[in-house]
Amino acid sequence: MKAVHSIIQEEVAGGGVEPAHASRPFDLNRRGMVLGEGAGAIVLEELERARSRGARIYAEIVGTATSSVATSNGVARREKALANVMSATLRDAGTQPRDVGHLHAHALATRSCDEEEARAIRTVFGDDASRVPVVAAKSYFGNLGAAGGLIELVTSILALDTGRLFKVLNYETPDPACPLNVCREDQPAGPSCLHVNVTPQGQASAVMVRTLV
Repeated sequence: MKAVHSIIQEEVAGGGVEPAHASRPFDLNRRGMVLGEGAGAIVLEELERARSRGARIYAEIVGTATSSVATSNGVARREKALANVMSATLRDAGTQPRDVGHLHAHALATRSCDEEEARAIRTVFGDDASRVPVVAAKSYFGNLGAAGGLIELVTSILALDTGRLFKVLNYETPDPACPLNVCREDQPAGPSCLHVNVTPQGQASAVMVRTLV
């Protein structure tokens, strides 16, 4: 419990920062997690049924995975859990890292979690980690808790629908410990998105969505 408590303490951003500039995923000068508030919903339906009734289909879920990794003493191994779910989701989708249009990171904006996530991404994507654009909606509204993953997925689905990605706010100074292709300007969203989330306890999940062909 002491180890988990220390992780949670590290994840709360300090005061004295303008709210609009507080959440700084993967930036060298990030100061910690920013709490937010929000809610969202999506409608899941069997593809052929949605087509038969003429529904507006934004994207198709093609792969999912979950993983929980911790030591015998209860210390989370978030890096391993994240690598597990990204690899498993790609396998479930029957695709390769080079085919991912963009990656929506958990991007908590803490020192440790962002570094662990960056290492996990590079483990799974290899050389493609320098190519695939990484976005982080938490830079706009902070950590929404249980609602965060869903709303982040919505933002990526809308990006796929419009064909354009949004930049990561407050990403000004790249952190050498997080060598990723963090999105800094409007650019193509690609045909698919791999979205990941993780908890302080080492529970990770991922989903891959793509536009219909």
